[in-house]
Amino acid sequence: MDEIHAANARLREKFRARSYEADPLGRLQVPILCRLLQEVATAHAAELGVAVDALIDSGVAWVLSRFDLHVERWPRSDDELIIETWPAAMNRLLTERRFRILDTQGNEIGSASTLWLVLDLERRRPVRLPAAVVEQLQQLDLAPDPVRPIELIPPENPTVELAFTVRRSDVDLAGHANNTSFIEWVVEAVPDEVWRAGDLHKLEIQFLAECHRGQTVLSCSQLTNGESPEVRHQLLRQEDGVEVARARTVWRPHNA
Repeated sequence: MDEIHAANARLREKFRARSYEADPLGRLQVPILCRLLQEVATAHAAELGVAVDALIDSGVAWVLSRFDLHVERWPRSDDELIIETWPAAMNRLLTERRFRILDTQGNEIGSASTLWLVLDLERRRPVRLPAAVVEQLQQLDLAPDPVRPIELIPPENPTVELAFTVRRSDVDLAGHANNTSFIEWVVEAVPDEVWRAGDLHKLEIQFLAECHRGQTVLSCSQLTNGESPEVRHQLLRQEDGVEVARARTVWRPHNA
Protein backbone atom coordinates (compact mmCIF):
# COMPACT_ATOMS: atom_id res chain seq x y z
CA MET A 1 0.00 0.00 0.00
CA ASP A 2 1.06 3.59 -0.54
CA GLU A 3 2.82 5.33 2.33
CA ILE A 4 0.88 8.18 3.93
CA HIS A 5 2.93 11.35 4.05
CA ALA A 6 2.60 13.85 6.91
CA ALA A 7 1.19 16.43 4.50
CA ASN A 8 -1.78 14.14 3.88
CA ALA A 9 -2.64 13.74 7.57
CA ARG A 10 -5.08 16.67 7.28
CA LEU A 11 -7.25 17.93 4.46
CA ARG A 12 -8.67 21.42 3.91
CA GLU A 13 -11.33 22.36 1.40
CA LYS A 14 -13.12 25.65 0.71
CA PHE A 15 -16.86 25.99 0.06
CA ARG A 16 -19.29 28.83 -0.61
CA ALA A 17 -22.75 28.74 0.93
CA ARG A 18 -25.09 29.04 -2.07
CA SER A 19 -28.39 30.89 -1.98
CA TYR A 20 -30.48 27.74 -2.58
CA GLU A 21 -28.80 26.14 0.46
CA ALA A 22 -30.10 28.85 2.80
CA ASP A 23 -33.16 28.62 5.02
CA PRO A 24 -35.89 31.33 5.08
CA LEU A 25 -33.83 33.32 7.61
CA GLY A 26 -30.77 33.39 5.35
CA ARG A 27 -28.76 30.81 7.31
CA LEU A 28 -26.97 27.84 5.78
CA GLN A 29 -29.29 24.90 6.40
CA VAL A 30 -28.06 22.59 9.16
CA PRO A 31 -28.09 19.39 7.02
CA ILE A 32 -26.13 21.21 4.30
CA LEU A 33 -23.28 22.05 6.68
CA CYS A 34 -23.26 18.43 7.85
CA ARG A 35 -23.10 17.23 4.22
CA LEU A 36 -20.08 19.47 3.63
CA LEU A 37 -18.33 17.89 6.60
CA GLN A 38 -19.18 14.45 5.23
CA GLU A 39 -17.90 15.41 1.78
CA VAL A 40 -14.52 16.49 3.15
CA ALA A 41 -14.29 13.35 5.28
CA THR A 42 -15.04 11.17 2.25
CA ALA A 43 -12.40 12.93 0.15
CA HIS A 44 -9.81 12.57 2.90
CA ALA A 45 -10.59 8.88 3.41
CA ALA A 46 -9.86 8.33 -0.29
CA GLU A 47 -6.61 10.28 0.01
CA LEU A 48 -5.56 8.11 2.96
CA GLY A 49 -6.29 4.86 1.10
CA VAL A 50 -9.43 3.93 3.05
CA ALA A 51 -12.00 5.12 0.50
CA VAL A 52 -15.69 4.55 1.03
CA ASP A 53 -16.26 2.83 -2.33
CA ALA A 54 -13.21 0.57 -1.85
CA LEU A 55 -14.59 -0.71 1.45
CA ILE A 56 -18.02 -1.30 -0.08
CA ASP A 57 -16.40 -3.38 -2.83
CA SER A 58 -15.03 -5.64 -0.07
CA GLY A 59 -18.42 -6.02 1.61
CA VAL A 60 -18.13 -3.47 4.40
CA ALA A 61 -18.85 0.24 4.78
CA TRP A 62 -18.10 3.16 7.07
CA VAL A 63 -21.08 4.11 9.25
CA LEU A 64 -21.37 7.03 11.62
CA SER A 65 -21.94 6.14 15.27
CA ARG A 66 -21.76 9.59 16.90
CA PHE A 67 -21.68 13.18 15.64
CA ASP A 68 -21.07 16.22 17.87
CA LEU A 69 -21.14 19.69 16.27
CA HIS A 70 -20.36 23.00 18.01
CA VAL A 71 -20.82 26.27 16.11
CA GLU A 72 -19.94 29.71 17.49
CA ARG A 73 -21.06 31.72 14.46
CA TRP A 74 -23.57 30.13 12.16
CA PRO A 75 -22.76 30.52 8.41
CA ARG A 76 -25.12 32.51 6.23
CA SER A 77 -25.89 32.56 2.51
CA ASP A 78 -22.87 33.48 0.35
CA ASP A 79 -20.36 32.96 3.20
CA GLU A 80 -17.14 31.18 2.30
CA LEU A 81 -16.08 28.36 4.61
CA ILE A 82 -12.90 26.36 5.02
CA ILE A 83 -13.34 22.88 6.48
CA GLU A 84 -10.34 21.02 7.86
CA THR A 85 -10.45 17.36 8.89
CA TRP A 86 -8.15 14.70 10.28
CA PRO A 87 -8.30 11.25 11.96
CA ALA A 88 -7.60 11.67 15.68
CA ALA A 89 -7.82 8.22 17.29
CA MET A 90 -8.43 4.54 16.57
CA ASN A 91 -9.06 1.27 18.40
CA ARG A 92 -10.21 -2.15 17.16
CA LEU A 93 -13.78 -1.03 16.46
CA LEU A 94 -13.85 2.76 16.19
CA THR A 95 -12.10 5.62 14.49
CA GLU A 96 -12.46 9.20 15.64
CA ARG A 97 -12.39 12.01 13.05
CA ARG A 98 -12.37 15.69 13.93
CA PHE A 99 -13.16 18.86 12.01
CA ARG A 100 -12.53 22.59 12.21
CA ILE A 101 -14.78 25.11 10.43
CA LEU A 102 -13.03 28.37 9.56
CA ASP A 103 -13.94 31.62 7.87
CA THR A 104 -11.73 32.99 5.09
CA GLN A 105 -9.72 35.01 7.63
CA GLY A 106 -8.77 31.79 9.37
CA ASN A 107 -11.01 32.31 12.41
CA GLU A 108 -12.48 29.13 13.81
CA ILE A 109 -16.27 29.43 13.85
CA GLY A 110 -17.08 25.80 14.59
CA SER A 111 -15.78 22.31 15.24
CA ALA A 112 -17.02 18.74 15.17
CA SER A 113 -16.02 15.28 16.31
CA THR A 114 -17.28 12.02 14.86
CA LEU A 115 -17.01 8.32 15.69
CA TRP A 116 -17.09 5.78 12.86
CA LEU A 117 -17.74 2.03 12.77
CA VAL A 118 -17.36 -0.48 9.96
CA LEU A 119 -20.58 -2.30 9.01
CA ASP A 120 -20.71 -5.78 7.46
CA LEU A 121 -23.12 -5.18 4.58
CA GLU A 122 -24.39 -8.77 4.46
CA ARG A 123 -24.98 -9.33 8.17
CA ARG A 124 -25.75 -5.62 8.84
CA ARG A 125 -23.60 -5.73 11.97
CA PRO A 126 -20.52 -3.76 13.09
CA VAL A 127 -17.22 -5.60 12.72
CA ARG A 128 -13.61 -4.93 13.63
CA LEU A 129 -11.73 -2.48 11.46
CA PRO A 130 -10.35 -4.32 8.41
CA ALA A 131 -6.63 -5.03 8.52
CA ALA A 132 -6.07 -2.86 5.44
CA VAL A 133 -7.67 0.13 7.17
CA VAL A 134 -5.66 -0.40 10.35
CA GLU A 135 -2.45 -0.69 8.32
CA GLN A 136 -3.07 2.62 6.57
CA LEU A 137 -4.16 4.58 9.62
CA GLN A 138 -1.36 3.24 11.82
CA GLN A 139 0.99 5.36 9.72
CA LEU A 140 -0.57 8.41 11.35
CA ASP A 141 0.09 9.60 14.89
CA LEU A 142 -3.32 8.62 16.25
CA ALA A 143 -4.39 8.39 19.89
CA PRO A 144 -5.29 4.83 21.01
CA ASP A 145 -8.63 5.75 22.61
CA PRO A 146 -11.39 7.54 20.69
CA VAL A 147 -13.42 10.04 22.72
CA ARG A 148 -16.23 8.62 24.86
CA PRO A 149 -19.10 11.10 24.64
CA ILE A 150 -21.86 11.26 27.22
CA GLU A 151 -24.99 9.19 26.72
CA LEU A 152 -27.89 11.24 25.41
CA ILE A 153 -31.28 11.29 27.16
CA PRO A 154 -34.43 10.82 25.06
CA PRO A 155 -37.43 13.11 25.57
CA GLU A 156 -39.70 11.98 28.40
CA ASN A 157 -42.87 13.69 27.19
CA PRO A 158 -42.46 14.71 23.53
CA THR A 159 -44.45 17.76 22.47
CA VAL A 160 -43.63 17.48 18.75
CA GLU A 161 -43.98 14.32 16.64
CA LEU A 162 -43.46 14.35 12.88
CA ALA A 163 -43.48 11.40 10.45
CA PHE A 164 -41.07 11.07 7.51
CA THR A 165 -40.91 8.40 4.81
CA VAL A 166 -37.40 7.30 3.80
CA ARG A 167 -37.01 8.31 0.14
CA ARG A 168 -34.63 7.18 -2.59
CA SER A 169 -32.72 10.42 -2.10
CA ASP A 170 -32.15 9.54 1.58
CA VAL A 171 -30.37 6.25 0.82
CA ASP A 172 -26.58 6.16 0.47
CA LEU A 173 -24.01 3.70 -0.89
CA ALA A 174 -24.40 1.45 2.15
CA GLY A 175 -28.08 0.92 1.28
CA HIS A 176 -29.56 2.73 4.28
CA ALA A 177 -30.67 6.26 5.14
CA ASN A 178 -27.69 8.61 5.25
CA ASN A 179 -26.76 10.22 8.55
CA THR A 180 -27.54 13.69 7.16
CA SER A 181 -31.16 12.62 6.61
CA PHE A 182 -31.34 11.69 10.30
CA ILE A 183 -30.08 15.19 11.13
CA GLU A 184 -32.67 16.73 8.81
CA TRP A 185 -35.47 14.83 10.59
CA VAL A 186 -34.11 15.94 13.98
CA VAL A 187 -33.98 19.63 13.05
CA GLU A 188 -37.48 19.55 11.54
CA ALA A 189 -38.87 18.68 14.99
CA VAL A 190 -37.34 21.71 16.73
CA PRO A 191 -40.22 23.91 17.96
CA ASP A 192 -40.85 26.86 15.64
CA GLU A 193 -40.33 29.45 18.37
CA VAL A 194 -36.85 28.07 19.09
CA TRP A 195 -35.86 27.74 15.43
CA ARG A 196 -36.93 31.29 14.56
CA ALA A 197 -35.39 32.98 17.59
CA GLY A 198 -31.96 31.39 17.56
CA ASP A 199 -29.12 29.71 15.70
CA LEU A 200 -27.99 26.16 16.33
CA HIS A 201 -25.13 26.21 18.82
CA LYS A 202 -24.68 22.50 19.54
CA LEU A 203 -25.88 19.29 17.92
CA GLU A 204 -25.13 15.89 19.44
CA ILE A 205 -26.57 12.75 17.86
CA GLN A 206 -26.17 9.01 18.50
CA PHE A 207 -26.96 6.70 15.60
CA LEU A 208 -28.44 3.48 16.96
CA ALA A 209 -30.04 1.55 14.08
CA GLU A 210 -30.62 1.64 10.34
CA CYS A 211 -33.55 2.89 8.28
CA HIS A 212 -34.34 1.76 4.75
CA ARG A 213 -36.32 3.07 1.83
CA GLY A 214 -40.08 3.03 2.36
CA GLN A 215 -39.91 2.88 6.15
CA THR A 216 -41.46 5.65 8.26
CA VAL A 217 -39.42 7.53 10.85
CA LEU A 218 -41.07 9.38 13.73
CA SER A 219 -39.12 12.44 14.90
CA CYS A 220 -40.06 13.30 18.49
CA SER A 221 -38.81 16.28 20.49
CA GLN A 222 -39.21 18.05 23.81
CA LEU A 223 -38.02 21.53 24.79
CA THR A 224 -36.25 21.62 28.16
CA ASN A 225 -35.34 24.56 30.38
CA GLY A 226 -31.92 26.19 30.64
CA GLU A 227 -29.98 29.35 29.91
CA SER A 228 -30.06 28.44 26.25
CA PRO A 229 -33.04 26.56 24.79
CA GLU A 230 -32.24 22.85 24.72
CA VAL A 231 -34.24 20.28 22.81
CA ARG A 232 -34.11 16.51 23.36
CA HIS A 233 -34.81 14.38 20.32
CA GLN A 234 -35.58 10.76 19.48
CA LEU A 235 -36.07 9.03 16.13
CA LEU A 236 -38.16 5.86 15.99
CA ARG A 237 -39.01 3.42 13.21
CA GLN A 238 -42.77 3.47 13.10
CA GLU A 239 -43.08 -0.09 11.78
CA ASP A 240 -41.49 -1.77 14.82
CA GLY A 241 -40.90 1.00 17.36
CA VAL A 242 -37.12 0.57 17.23
CA GLU A 243 -35.15 3.61 18.38
CA VAL A 244 -32.81 4.59 15.54
CA ALA A 245 -31.25 7.76 17.00
CA ARG A 246 -31.14 10.13 19.95
CA ALA A 247 -30.06 13.74 19.75
CA ARG A 248 -29.71 16.98 21.66
CA THR A 249 -29.74 20.46 20.14
CA VAL A 250 -28.87 23.71 21.91
CA TRP A 251 -29.87 27.10 20.49
CA ARG A 252 -28.92 30.71 21.19
CA PRO A 253 -29.80 34.17 19.80
CA HIS A 254 -28.81 34.70 16.16
CA ASN A 255 -24.99 34.88 15.86
CA ALA A 256 -24.63 35.83 19.51
